[in-house]
Amino acid sequence: MFNASHNPSLNEDLKNVATIFTIVTILLALLTILLDLSILARLICHGKLRKCMSRSKSRRVGLLHSTNTYIHVIGCTTTFLLMSIRTLFGDFYTDNKFESVPSRHCRLLNCLMSMFSAGIYGSCFLHALFRFWRTVKSKQRLLRQFTYNIRLIIVHWIIIMILSIPVWFRSVYLSSENYCFNRFSDTWSSVYISIIFVAIPVSGIFIVYMEIVFYMKQHWQSRERLRRMKRDVITIKRIILLVIVLLATSSAAIILWLLMFVQKRMHRLSYRLLCFMAVVGLLTCSVTLLSVSPQLRRAIKLTAHRRKREHSNNDSVGSPSEMNVVDSIPLNYVFNF
Repeated sequence: MFNASHNPSLNEDLKNVATIFTIVTILLALLTILLDLSILARLICHGKLRKCMSRSKSRRVGLLHSTNTYIHVIGCTTTFLLMSIRTLFGDFYTDNKFESVPSRHCRLLNCLMSMFSAGIYGSCFLHALFRFWRTVKSKQRLLRQFTYNIRLIIVHWIIIMILSIPVWFRSVYLSSENYCFNRFSDTWSSVYISIIFVAIPVSGIFIVYMEIVFYMKQHWQSRERLRRMKRDVITIKRIILLVIVLLATSSAAIILWLLMFVQKRMHRLSYRLLCFMAVVGLLTCSVTLLSVSPQLRRAIKLTAHRRKREHSNNDSVGSPSEMNVVDSIPLNYVFNF
């Protein structure tokens, strides 16, 4: 919903452009959620398949952290979807009233958006920490246990919930967007979110991976360890790519804030552009997660292979010879990483 302007035609054009941005944002958010839900379902299915295998229990931890990241991505995308739907509703029904005090559900939506956004960075930091423990602290098995990492993820959720409490009290209702948000003009909120939710976890990720690189340079011993370290170096490069994608997603708010600071005013499409760029970044992040983690790709391929095998078993119920051929596939081939 836009305020009256001295140029009615310009105001109408801006409103049409804003509505188009909102519709595209909704479509991209739906695409991202469907993609992430399909990946998450396959990860959960793959984790259940590997649960009974003792030699692969440590490998399930990496999939656990990837699952945690996808849950945060889905949650963040869902909040942007709900915010965009509210905005679209406000564009078509312009007679809605201004809220002098933001309602609880309005504040909650903004708080959840901040919480899930912070959770994405925190989950990537936990994944980096687990790789550090597996490489540098390989003798301490407790740090690589599945139950220990589940507790660590629970603590991570509690921390981001606590850190999101100030966002609740700094939320304001934006009548032009029909949802609650932290204003760009609120310097305290901008600095708090940038440092606590983005700068600290990203700095932690870089520090952890730099420690891994320094450790690997000093320990080139056995051929087996050399092969594993080379694989970790490739993974580190890919995860740095993921961090760059995450920073590019967060940079949308920083760029819009700098433009407001230079121009001394807020453009009418700033919040629409923020939601659009954030959803594009989340979609890119979902695809990048697949490229940086070979475990994710293998999990998806192996679950698809198992489904085809079960489908072929059902089709060959009446043919014993075909059933023998299908059942002769080694289990190690199906579950091996």
